[in-house]
Amino acid sequence: MRFLVIFLLFIGLFADDNYHSEKHINKELSHLNLSKQQNKKIKKILKKFRIQLKIYGELKENIEEKRENIFSKDILNIEELSKLNLILDTKAHHIENSLLMQIHEILNKKQRKKFIYYFDDWEVE
Repeated sequence: MRFLVIFLLFIGLFADDNYHSEKHINKELSHLNLSKQQNKKIKKILKKFRIQLKIYGELKENIEEKRENIFSKDILNIEELSKLNLILDTKAHHIENSLLMQIHEILNKKQRKKFIYYFDDWEVE
């Protein structure tokens, strides 16, 4: 569910209307008091993140279909199911860690402390 909420949030962030996009980023991260330069860098990071989330969503759909096929068989192959779950979890963690690492590099110490309050909102699921 969080994945869907985050995904929809970021789709809205990058609508064709650039003003809307800038306004939305400022509103979403306004508690961080980003500079214009930080805002530009974060915007680029979030665009990449949105693309990664789209790819992740396609992977998740594919894996969910495979899990359904595994479950529908007469004998449940737990090993295969575990492999699929591990692939999905690994990809989600990679995307999340990459995003957080990039954001961490841009924020100063005070902004990082404020960002921690909303840390769970950036979790990829």
